[in-house]
Amino acid sequence: MNIFRKNGYKSVKHSVLKFIVFLLSFSVAQQVVAQSLLVKAEDNLAQTVELIAPDKFKLSAQLIPGSAMAGGVLVLHDCQNSVKDFQSLYSAIAQQGFFVLALDLRGFGASESEVYSHKHIRQQADDIVSYQGQLAALMLHWQKDVYKAYQYLQTAMNNNQPISMVTSGCSSNQAIYLAEKTAVKSLVMLAPELSYDEKEQFKHLADMPIYLLSAKHLTEAMLNAQELFDWSGDSHSVLQVFKGNGSSYNLLKHQSYLNENIATWLQSTLKAN
Repeated sequence: MNIFRKNGYKSVKHSVLKFIVFLLSFSVAQQVVAQSLLVKAEDNLAQTVELIAPDKFKLSAQLIPGSAMAGGVLVLHDCQNSVKDFQSLYSAIAQQGFFVLALDLRGFGASESEVYSHKHIRQQADDIVSYQGQLAALMLHWQKDVYKAYQYLQTAMNNNQPISMVTSGCSSNQAIYLAEKTAVKSLVMLAPELSYDEKEQFKHLADMPIYLLSAKHLTEAMLNAQELFDWSGDSHSVLQVFKGNGSSYNLLKHQSYLNENIATWLQSTLKAN
């Protein structure tokens, strides 16, 4: 009789545990589907826009309108990806109600041409020195291109609200250049790639909130992030370092909560005037 009772108890306990596991799995699945639907909804709101650079080159970007009196966020990618690879990030930012302009830098994604093409540079370069030289020549155009994108976003917003900036890898120096000539509200730098001179330029900027993220074994990026964080005097500044050597794209892809973290941090620093 006791044996039957014990077996019955074990059977009920096992059924309850299975039911709890099912509920948890169902809840997680619902959250994943909901997040996917939100990203798709924001993607449907995104408009592909064309920007004309000072030298008449046509740049492509994704524009997501925000609420009437919202601030704006300019998003740049790194040299391993195009802006579409950061869709989850800029969609999460747009969900905060901000205007978002996600720019394909000259030579990448939809801003590629026969003359300006990172893909062609990689294919045609004989060695790393040749590649770096050609990439540096391409990047010389970015400062004016990014400033044009900033002006475009300002015009699209039409509300005199502040603008923040998100950069990754090789585009990190563009945040410094832009902040030297405009009142950028806050910066996000993912795995920042910066020269000594660019870090010195950063140190002469007015204090502002900065969100820095890197993998620990991307040694140069991690040390750059640490140095910029140590120099920053703003109490809202954040430094996150993760194990491994994953790029910022891979960190955002495999730890998707980071997209929400960055968007929420921007919301806390980029408030309406």
